[in-house]
Amino acid sequence: MTYAQDLKSRICANEASPAPVRAVVYARVSTDNESQKDSCANQIYLAERYLEKHPNIKLLRIFTDDGISGKNDYNRPAYSKMLDHISQGKVDLIITKALSRLNRDQYNALSLTNLLIAHCATVYTLEDGQLHDFEDLNSNLLHGLNYAIDAQYVLRQSISGHRVQELRCQRKELTAKDISFGYKWDKINKAIYIDNDEAATVVFIFEEYVLRNATPASIYRQLKRRGVHLSERSITNILQDERYIGHFYINKKTSRLGTGNNKTQYFKVPKDRWVLVDRPDLRIIADELFNIAQRIRETRKSIYMRNGKIDVQARFQGKHLFASKLYCGCCGKPYIFKRDSSTSTPKYRVHNHSECANSVNSILENDLINITKKAIKDTLDSQEEICNGLELLLTQCVEELQGQTKTADKLKVQKKKKEQQIDTLINELSEGGLSEAARNRIKTKLNDIEKDIEELSKTISSTEETKYDHSYVTKQVQTIKEAFNDLHGFTEIDRDRVSNYIDRIIVHKNGDLDVILRSGRTVYANIGQLPGLRDNSTDNDDGTRGDPDEDPYHNRVKMRNQDDRYLKPGPYRSPPAP
Repeated sequence: MTYAQDLKSRICANEASPAPVRAVVYARVSTDNESQKDSCANQIYLAERYLEKHPNIKLLRIFTDDGISGKNDYNRPAYSKMLDHISQGKVDLIITKALSRLNRDQYNALSLTNLLIAHCATVYTLEDGQLHDFEDLNSNLLHGLNYAIDAQYVLRQSISGHRVQELRCQRKELTAKDISFGYKWDKINKAIYIDNDEAATVVFIFEEYVLRNATPASIYRQLKRRGVHLSERSITNILQDERYIGHFYINKKTSRLGTGNNKTQYFKVPKDRWVLVDRPDLRIIADELFNIAQRIRETRKSIYMRNGKIDVQARFQGKHLFASKLYCGCCGKPYIFKRDSSTSTPKYRVHNHSECANSVNSILENDLINITKKAIKDTLDSQEEICNGLELLLTQCVEELQGQTKTADKLKVQKKKKEQQIDTLINELSEGGLSEAARNRIKTKLNDIEKDIEELSKTISSTEETKYDHSYVTKQVQTIKEAFNDLHGFTEIDRDRVSNYIDRIIVHKNGDLDVILRSGRTVYANIGQLPGLRDNSTDNDDGTRGDPDEDPYHNRVKMRNQDDRYLKPGPYRSPPAP
């Protein structure tokens, strides 16, 4: 008598067995579609009905894998736990709907059969009411055929899925898998539609990013205050997703079936093989706004050279101030945020830097903060020179217009150049503490001056009737200067300000530090002369170290409008166009 026959006699005994059959129930369904949402519950119900009729069976546990395919075993947690119970000799019988519920792969099915034989356990299938005897030769032959049929079923399903995908690409059909934040799936009509609430959030993200120079980190904080929970990574993905301008791409991935111990492999399809489904009715963002966002994203990438190859590192969106901004001038490796193990002092270090000619391995974060502050203040100080030049030019404009020695158009061109300098400065410093009121005052005055010039140009033949004295020019320029004074009050350097001002920082092997601003200017400093770093260099020309109580950056930080090193090949990219 085989052990399966012994179990059958114990189960069917009319009197209570002194050693009840220890059983577990296993239920599985491979899809979470609405039509099969109660399949596992139905399987368990059938098993409980069977247990009620056979009191000699003692139920130990119910194992359920809902919505998981049976072609593998490593991704089914309940199945793995059941195998552990069998391996420990705790199970005599598995009750399941059919053998296909246990496995859809020949290798896994044979492995389970060997495990059951080794521990004198078997399977009862509710579908055909059969207690399987794995020691019987005839039964083994039938089991082998069933295992092959189940494996063929999985293969046919895979082939069918690929054919459905091909038809979908030909017909350019969208499914529920093609939706993202801002869209919903209509199950009745089987169509994608715009979710107005989420779409408003998408518009907010793009407008903040483009119109207000925000970053994914700052947008994340604003959305969090509004009760919208989107991670910084999700915001970054939204900013580059073409679905929001009505361009849906399908056929972006493909797969190769894996069964048994082999995982199914997924591959990215080359972009030239993607299928575009153009849906202008699902557009949320205007093309122009989306394109500007892509140009901003491109300028905010950190590009550096390493081993003769250009690498592009996505802009870091974390909390560290100068992350993804600091690079070695020799090998192009980035400096990574670290803390000193003994003092917890924040600094930036380069890993695996021993083979590089640059001996500067670390820089204190506080030194970088002070340099950035100095760079911004120097930029602010330059506004005085611009305003003085504007005042001189406007004075000349008034005098020469009254004397009709030049045409208004020529003077207007000269004035426009100075106005553009101020406008560029406003944009550069708008995140450095410029209040909205100050910005508006500057813009208003520039517009007033522009209107006055245009009016003078139209009435140049009768300039004697329009009298402007020097006090008018002085008053107008003074208003602009007062607005600029609002910028000087900032004291804090945060991640947003660094992201908006700093394009990158290059550290050279001689200790020179090039802080390249997004405006095109470059701030120069020498690392060895910064306080807090051990070195043998000195501050002053006479060989003495400067007074630490004085501004340590006064004579060590210089600014130029253009760095001639931009024109030479090096480990960093050319500056952005002004």
